[in-house]
Amino acid sequence: MQAPADYFRGFVLMALFLTVLSLPAAAAAQESGANRPEQAGGINDKPYLTKIGQGAILGGYMDMEFEWDDNGSTFDQHRFVPFITGHVSERVTVSAEIEFEHGGNPDADGEVKLEYAVMDFAFSEGLNFRGGIVLSPLGSFNLLHDSPLNDLTSRPVVSRQIIPSTLSESGMGFFGTMYPGEESVISYQAFMVNGFNEGIITEVIDGSGDVIDGKLRIRGGRGSQKKDNNEDKSFVARAGFSPSLGTNVGLSVHTGKYDNAGQHNLTIGALDAKVTFSALELLGELSLATADIDRARYPTAAENQSGLYAQANYHLLYDTFLNGSLVTLVVRGDWVDFDTDHDGEKEEGFTIGANFRPTEETVFKFDYNWTWLTPLAGEKADPVNRFFFSFATYF
Repeated sequence: MQAPADYFRGFVLMALFLTVLSLPAAAAAQESGANRPEQAGGINDKPYLTKIGQGAILGGYMDMEFEWDDNGSTFDQHRFVPFITGHVSERVTVSAEIEFEHGGNPDADGEVKLEYAVMDFAFSEGLNFRGGIVLSPLGSFNLLHDSPLNDLTSRPVVSRQIIPSTLSESGMGFFGTMYPGEESVISYQAFMVNGFNEGIITEVIDGSGDVIDGKLRIRGGRGSQKKDNNEDKSFVARAGFSPSLGTNVGLSVHTGKYDNAGQHNLTIGALDAKVTFSALELLGELSLATADIDRARYPTAAENQSGLYAQANYHLLYDTFLNGSLVTLVVRGDWVDFDTDHDGEKEEGFTIGANFRPTEETVFKFDYNWTWLTPLAGEKADPVNRFFFSFATYF
C-alpha cells in the first residue's frame, strides 16, 4: 500500500516536470498564433462555448433513436445531456455534463448521472490541473463520444466492451497542449483515479448458488465515484499528436489494481488514429486489455482481450440542400475477442450508413448494422440485423 506522502511527492514531481516541459511550448504557441485544439469536440471545444463567450454558460446535446430489428421496433429517447461551464476567474474553470439516459426514470431502465464534473486550474497552456469526475483519456472515442459528433448511431463495440465508454472516474492530475510547429499540436492528459473494481469479472453461478467460474467483462467493473475499493490508485493517460487539423494519432493506457485486496492488476492500452484526405476521413481504434486473475476462484476466466474498429467517412454535397449542409456516407467494421489466448467468445459487426447535417451541430442518421456473436468455442451465429434512424443536435 502506498502512503499519502508517496502520492503527494508523485504529483509534485509530475507538476515540476510538466512545467519545465511546457515553457518553450507555450512560447512557441504565442509566436505561431496557434489556437486550435488537438481534437475538435473535447470538453473545452463545444459549440456553445464559442457562441456565448465568458461567464456561466449552459449548453448540451440530445439524441433520439428509432430502432428496428427482428424482435420489433421502438423509439428510444436515449440521451438528454446538459453542459455547464463556469469561468470562475482567469485561471479557474468549472465544467460539468449531466446525462439523462432513456428518459432518466430508473424504474424504466433510465439513468441520471454526472458524466464529468471537473475544476481546471491553468498554470499555462502546456500545464493545467484538473480534478473531479474526469472523462478518462483512454482512447479517442471516450473523449469524443457526443452523439452529434459521431456519424453513426451505435457506438463501436470495442469502445463499449473494452474501453468502456463512457468511462468517467474520480481523480485528479494534469493536462496540456503544446505547439512544436505552426500547424502541429501535441497534447497530454494524465490522472490518478480510483480505477476499476471486481465487477470486471462476471461470476458464473451453479445451481446451488456457488461461484464456479467467471468471465472477464470489463464494462461491469467501472468503479465508484465516491470510494475506491482498495488502497492502490490507478493511472490513466493519453498522449496525442496532430500534425494538422483533422488528422491525429493517440496512445493511451489505464493500469491499476481492481480487486478489493489490491493484489490483481488490470491494464488497458489503446491506439487511436484519424487521417483526413480532403472529403475522405479514415479513423479507428485498437484496444488491448490484460488482467491478473484469481485462478482459485475463476479457473478459466480470460486474461487477455482485444478489439478494434475501423471506419471510413466520405463527405459530399456541400451546401447543396441548405447553406452549410453536408451529406456523409459511412462504413464501419467492429471486432472484439473476449479471450485472445483461447478459442473464446467474439463479437463482430458491420455497419453502413448515411447522414445529413443541415448545420455542423445537427445530424440525421440512417444506419444498418449486422452483428455476429460467436459463443465460447462455437460457430458464428446468424447475424442480428438492426436498422436505426436517429437525430442528434447540440444546443
